[in-house]
Amino acid sequence: MSEIQGFDKLIKKFNELGKADFVKAEILGAAFQIEADAKQNAASIPNIPPEIKQMINHRIINDGLTAVISQNSLPMGAYIEFGTGVYVKVADEWRDMAWQFYVNGKGRLRATPYMYPAFTKGRRIFIEALRKKMRQIINS
Repeated sequence: MSEIQGFDKLIKKFNELGKADFVKAEILGAAFQIEADAKQNAASIPNIPPEIKQMINHRIINDGLTAVISQNSLPMGAYIEFGTGVYVKVADEWRDMAWQFYVNGKGRLRATPYMYPAFTKGRRIFIEALRKKMRQIINS
């Protein structure tokens, strides 16, 4: 869904340099940060069902090279994130995911994104950490 272009190539290079553990640690840190930010964002939404925040979690797969951050109170979590009916608001990169929750287009719940802002922030910090590490490796 939301992968970083060239990530496989970058991982291969980090492996060759013996720095794969750094990448895995950054992935884990990003997962924790995205989860925490998403929970904080959800908690700030008025009248949100408590299970929305409580069911945000992360898991690490692919030998530590992939983080999955999810909200398991579906479909309500998706309706709050994306909105319903005429109030749907979805980032292009999440459009396919959002379509899974389409029912009839008649809903009236305004979009209140809590996962996407956390994801975009976490992705930005993660990419910057990788860039910084690459600069350190190149300069050493």
